[in-house]
Amino acid sequence: MGAVLPDELARLWSQEQITTDMAIGQITQNLVRLQSAIDSQRQMLQTALEVQRQMLVALQGNLEKITKDQTMSRISRR
Repeated sequence: MGAVLPDELARLWSQEQITTDMAIGQITQNLVRLQSAIDSQRQMLQTALEVQRQMLVALQGNLEKITKDQTMSRISRR
């Protein structure tokens, strides 16, 4: 049996249809599911941030090159 969703778990508990041990087991399963989802989202965010960081570094390098090229062009025109 899979984990019972929190709303359903609360309903079953309030109607005294599950034992304390069953409720604790269901809560634990829901916590494990939530932690897995959080870990997955964290990994996706870290990957996306790393891609953005690499793009920013590349853009900064390009900007420095363009600035240097423009400076050299101005100097050579004098």
